[in-house]
Formats: sequence, C-alpha cells, structure tokens
Amino acid sequence: MKYIVTVRGNLKGSAEQAQQAHDEIVAKVSPMGRSMGNTSHQAYLNLQNNNEFFAIDVWNNLENLQKLYSDPNLATEFAKMFESQPEVTVWADSGWFQF
Repeated sequence: MKYIVTVRGNLKGSAEQAQQAHDEIVAKVSPMGRSMGNTSHQAYLNLQNNNEFFAIDVWNNLENLQKLYSDPNLATEFAKMFESQPEVTVWADSGWFQF
C-alpha cells in the first residue's frame, strides 16, 4: 500500500535560510528514509505566503514512516527550519480510481 505524509508549517528566517536548512535536513535524513520506504519528497511554498511550507512524502511502509516521524531527532531537525513544529499528517491510498 502507498502512504502520503504531508508536512505543513511556517518557515524560520529568510527564504534563503529556510531553503538551506531544508536542503541540509533532506540530505541528512533522506538516505535513511529511502532505506525505510520513502520513495519521494516534494517541497512547495504557498504563492500568497512564501513563509508557508508544504511537503508531500510518498512511502510504501507505514511502520517505518511512523518510526521516522516520531523520532525526536527529526523534531530537532525540524526546529532548524520551522518557527514551531510543523503539522504532520499521514494519508493512506484509498484504492479509488486515480490518474
């Protein structure tokens, strides 16, 4: 089954500082995430508010994604990028027709 994790929060600092923090965090965490079933990461900024961040991560392993997102080390990494801890939501593939 496929799972989607959404991460939404307000960025800390300038856009350049936030991007640098994001890229460093993803570079640090993605090798472990990939080995645990994370198949993609997409990052977006709100057009009306460039301080608002939204990411979509695709996973194929529910247990491992829960393990990663509950890791206090990830919360420490998030603190480098976000004003406060972001909202993290897990979604399961509905099995409904998609395109």
